[in-house]
Amino acid sequence: MIRFTAAFHDWANERILAAALAAGPEAATARIPGSYGDGSLHALLAHLVAAERHWLARWVGNPEAKLDGPATWPTMEAVRAAFEEARPARAAFFAGLTEEQLRSICRYRRNQPPLPDERPLWQLILHVFNHSTHHRAEAAAILTTVGQPPPSVDLIDYIRREG
Repeated sequence: MIRFTAAFHDWANERILAAALAAGPEAATARIPGSYGDGSLHALLAHLVAAERHWLARWVGNPEAKLDGPATWPTMEAVRAAFEEARPARAAFFAGLTEEQLRSICRYRRNQPPLPDERPLWQLILHVFNHSTHHRAEAAAILTTVGQPPPSVDLIDYIRREG
């Protein structure tokens, strides 16, 4: 189930990132009130990619991993490249994941406040899926507002396309 959800999650992120690139550079600066950082599409999607890379680093044994900010990838092309660059490591992680690992405790340092924390790995993985779903919805709202609605990222559409 986790592998299936990870594959769906990757597909949905890819579709939103592709739509953001296709919408052009003007869309990258479009904002939604209350969203991450400055509220721009760029900041939002950079955060989505950064958070996924950040959590993966924690899951594979780097409890002190730091969260990159949107300035790390100054353009939507750079955000997309960072997503693609991390894809093989994500795929390998999920491909090798065992039930025992899912139940294991992952120890890490929180960002805010910077305190030690620990949770079962399966809970942290579901957190990341949920976190990205939230930000994909915000990105879809921005894209729709600028007249460039993204393709569907509904689970049923993934199932129909990918089986």
